[in-house]
Amino acid sequence: MEQHLKKIKRIFNGQEYPQTICISYSLNMLTYLGQWNHKDSTRAFKIYFYFISLLFLFHFYALVRDLFETYNDLILFGDNMCVTAGVALVLYKKVYHNYYRENFEEIFGKLQSLSKENDKRITPIRNLLRTYFIQEYILTISTIFLGLSLIVAICGHSFFDLTLPIRAKYPTEVDSVEKLVFFSLFQASVSFFLIEGIVFIDGIGGQVMSQMSLQFHILSLEFRTIGHTLNNDSTCGSGDPNHISMVRQDLHELIQRHQQLIEFGMNVNSLYQPMLMAQLGCSVSMICLTAFEATLTMHDLFLFMRFAVYTLSVLIQILYWCYYGNRVSYMSTMINDAIIECNWLGSDTSFKKDFMLTMMRAQKPFKFKVYGYFPISYDTFIAVLSRSYSFFTLFRTVSK
Repeated sequence: MEQHLKKIKRIFNGQEYPQTICISYSLNMLTYLGQWNHKDSTRAFKIYFYFISLLFLFHFYALVRDLFETYNDLILFGDNMCVTAGVALVLYKKVYHNYYRENFEEIFGKLQSLSKENDKRITPIRNLLRTYFIQEYILTISTIFLGLSLIVAICGHSFFDLTLPIRAKYPTEVDSVEKLVFFSLFQASVSFFLIEGIVFIDGIGGQVMSQMSLQFHILSLEFRTIGHTLNNDSTCGSGDPNHISMVRQDLHELIQRHQQLIEFGMNVNSLYQPMLMAQLGCSVSMICLTAFEATLTMHDLFLFMRFAVYTLSVLIQILYWCYYGNRVSYMSTMINDAIIECNWLGSDTSFKKDFMLTMMRAQKPFKFKVYGYFPISYDTFIAVLSRSYSFFTLFRTVSK
């Protein structure tokens, strides 16, 4: 741990370049939490993985049982529904990640190999690698603390009113201090594993999008480098044939990498879109529900703060995805801007054709879309808020 912190400090101080992508650290943490059953798992780890999974299922079972018993109490039902929906989303993402483990590992491996290739390139590109690594690392640490604050919001009241942190119906009645302590510790532990698990699962998704942004950013820099070469009149017409051939070869390599990156992004999008669809649907329901519950509990400061933290957490979660989705779209269009800065109009017909075709493709931003209808962007974030407010208003009207 000490060596890791020293290495991170050197990277932050600009004394060293990262040797891996931030995804690898998140995967390690997800493994420690028993929520990533990687291909090299030992037998002991698999037992640990399935044990954690059984605890999650037992917790979910107890929540659902209590949900059916509180349907006639609006505040209790809303509280239980928020927690149950959140747990269901985490379980779905965990199962999905592990079911398609090979597909995810292929994507992570591809991004790692791209990072190693770029680490051998010019200094500005290596500086970009470090900048993106630092951004991803800081955001990961921030979301970890956000997850801890949510755990405190869920479990904190149990220290004051001697009740379970989360309402649940267990096979045995919680009718003694010993049982109360046992199930309280159980719920606190499971909440920690669930919440920090979703922090790293979503964190990995955001880091994949961040690495996509990085690759588009690197391509735009390299197209600008080609542009600086073309701005030299010797390459526009009667220059050195060998030099012109090298420039053309570099240009064709960039065009091929651009096409491969778009194809890779489409594969990533197809893999993530079921998770994103679940995220969007769950976000709309949880935002309107938690906001509605907050208005009903304004007389109780602790309950109000609890629902306020719920709402804030869901907002940050969907904003996290939309931020990275919007960033990928923006970086993909920077390639078009880089080509415009090139002196391609003064080059020969072959160069013009290559640049025009690339510009036509780069003018259309690459977008992560959920089944072709919902782009992951700031517009979608605004749409989620709008839909949530509409349902919130409906709930308020019906409750009156």
